[in-house]
Amino acid sequence: MKGVILAAGLGTRMRPLTHRRPKPLVPVLDRPMIEHIVVGAADAGVTELLIVIGYRGEMVRETLGGGQRFGLRIEYALQEKPAGTGDATLMAEEFIAGEPFFLSWGDIIVSRRNYARIGEIWRTERPDLLLSLNWVEDPWEGAAVYVEDRRVVRIIEKPPQGTSTTNYNNAGIFVLPGEILEATKEIDLSARGERELPDAIQLMLSRGAVVRGVPIEGCWSDVARPAEVIRLNGALLGEPEYPDASLCADSARIGLGVLRRAPYLLGAEVSIAEGAIIGPSAFVLHEARLLEGARLSHSLVLPSAVVEEGCELEWTIVEERASVPAGTRSIGTPNAPAFVGADCD
Repeated sequence: MKGVILAAGLGTRMRPLTHRRPKPLVPVLDRPMIEHIVVGAADAGVTELLIVIGYRGEMVRETLGGGQRFGLRIEYALQEKPAGTGDATLMAEEFIAGEPFFLSWGDIIVSRRNYARIGEIWRTERPDLLLSLNWVEDPWEGAAVYVEDRRVVRIIEKPPQGTSTTNYNNAGIFVLPGEILEATKEIDLSARGERELPDAIQLMLSRGAVVRGVPIEGCWSDVARPAEVIRLNGALLGEPEYPDASLCADSARIGLGVLRRAPYLLGAEVSIAEGAIIGPSAFVLHEARLLEGARLSHSLVLPSAVVEEGCELEWTIVEERASVPAGTRSIGTPNAPAFVGADCD
C-alpha cells in the first residue's frame, strides 16, 4: 500500500519551538514526531510513502532520507504555500495513481498499536474509506464525526463551539480510495479559503460511500502547542510497552544520589551529575547535560543543552544547545511553559 503524510504546515501554534525546525521535527520520546508516523505507516502495511513538505521542508528530507532505515521508500513533494489539507493531498495525485492509500496528518501522535490495527481493519473489511476517531469533550477545533454502527454518517469540519452532539473528532489518520482526489477537486473552498479534505470525505458520504470509523486506542495528540509536547511524552511512557513509565538509554551517565521520579526519559549520551532530581515528567534528550544539584520536573531539555549547577526548572523547555546559568529558577505553568534559549517573538 502507498501512503501520504501531510507535513507542510507553518506550526504557528507551536512557536517558539518551530522557529528553528518544522513542527514534524519537534521531538517526542527523543525522536522527531514524524518518525513515529513513518514507523506507524510501515506497521499499517505502507511500502511507498510520499511526504508533502513546506516550511523548512529540507530539514524533513535530511532527517528521513529515502526511508531505507524504516523499511520503506520515501519520496517528497513541496507545497510552496499552505492551502489546506485537500490541496496538500492533491499533490499526491501522480504518486497515488488511483490506488487506495494510507494518509496521516504530519503532527498526529497515537499509540503505535493503532497503525497495525487500522491496516488490518482495512484489509479485512474493505470499506470505501477508513477514518480514525478520537473522543473529545467538544470537537469544535477539528471535525465532528457522527457514527452509527461503526459507520461514519456525517462529518462537520470545525463546527461552532457547543453545537456538536457527538464526541468523536477526526483523528487525522485515514485509508482513502483514489477517488477522493476527484471529490477534493469538486468541493468549495472553506471559510479560510482552503480545500479541506474532510469536506471531500463528506461529499463521498453524501454519494453513498461506506466509511468505517475506527476509534483510536490509548494516546492521541495533535501536539498543538509546546505544553502538549511535555504532556505527551509522559502519556506515551504510560503505555504498556513502558511498564516502569520511564525510558533510559544504555549510554546515559547517571551520577551518585540522583533521584528519579517517573515518568522520565534520559536519552543517549545524556549526563546527569550527582545530587540531581529528575521528574516527575522530566525528559532529557540526547547529549544534554544536567550538572550538580539540578532539579527538573514537568520539563523538556532538548539535545545538547546544558542545565548548570543548582538550577530548578518546572514547566520549562530548554532549547537545543542552550545553556541554563547556574542557580536559575524557571517556573512556567501547564498551559504556558517557560522557555530558555529560544526566540519567543
